[in-house]
Amino acid sequence: MPLRITQNSMNRTQLAGLNGSLSRLQNTQEQLTSGKKLNRPSDDPVGTVSAMRLRGEQRQLEQFGENISDGLSRLRTADDTLTQLSPQLNRIRQLVIAGANDTNGPTERSAYAKEITQIKQGMLQLANSQYAGRPVFAGTANVGNAFAPDGSYQGNAEPMWRVVSDAPDGAGLMNVSIPGSDFGGILSAGGAIDQVIAALESDPSPSVALNAALPGLDAAGDAIASAQSTIGARTNRLESMRDRNGRQDDASKTALSEVEDVDFIKAAMDLNIQSTSYNAALQASAKMIQPSLMDFLR
Repeated sequence: MPLRITQNSMNRTQLAGLNGSLSRLQNTQEQLTSGKKLNRPSDDPVGTVSAMRLRGEQRQLEQFGENISDGLSRLRTADDTLTQLSPQLNRIRQLVIAGANDTNGPTERSAYAKEITQIKQGMLQLANSQYAGRPVFAGTANVGNAFAPDGSYQGNAEPMWRVVSDAPDGAGLMNVSIPGSDFGGILSAGGAIDQVIAALESDPSPSVALNAALPGLDAAGDAIASAQSTIGARTNRLESMRDRNGRQDDASKTALSEVEDVDFIKAAMDLNIQSTSYNAALQASAKMIQPSLMDFLR
């Protein structure tokens, strides 16, 4: 039995084709307006899953980047402070050697003691330097200053971890703490500096006491140099991690762009073709859809 094609079926077919063509045209216009080819999950379910994964990766890389920057800033603050401490300690050593010379009288030795006292106060202030509102040399201790006014250490030697990569088994962690206990013993009451000051102020022949204090000063200098070496090694690693993190972030952004960003040249060409096709379909439909009896009765 032959299939009879009615006017209504032709009209429905033409309208369905026009609606499909219009939908494609509107979708392309939306892509050009938003700059995205993924404006809703239904546009590309597989691409949407990829975009979600890449965005999660970018958030993680952003957090790594913030942790790396924080670690670098903290370590640089510590290094700058130690760099200022070192020459002050050297100046104390020079004064100790000068004070041990028996040709100096009480007046000279008193002047040396006063200068060393001022240097110690300056060193104590430096040792209490802060980063982000917390003492940089106090470890994880919740204290106002790493060192008390008498020079005693108030912090701890606990590591301060920062997650800088997704490497497994702790390889992605970095300790950014430089505890003052590593070098601050010289500042404590009764330490080498206080022994020097006492000898210069009260000992009529302080050379023995002053020479005995030199190994303690040298040990403090070595501790500062060792702390700076540790800082240098950690800084180098963090800078390497920052470069690697930046490359990963760039790659992730490029991949995300390929998934969800529209190709403007292609979309513009598609829009032109679809617009032409839609207008042609409208003209053809206008000729094929014949007026019905109801149209004449209106």
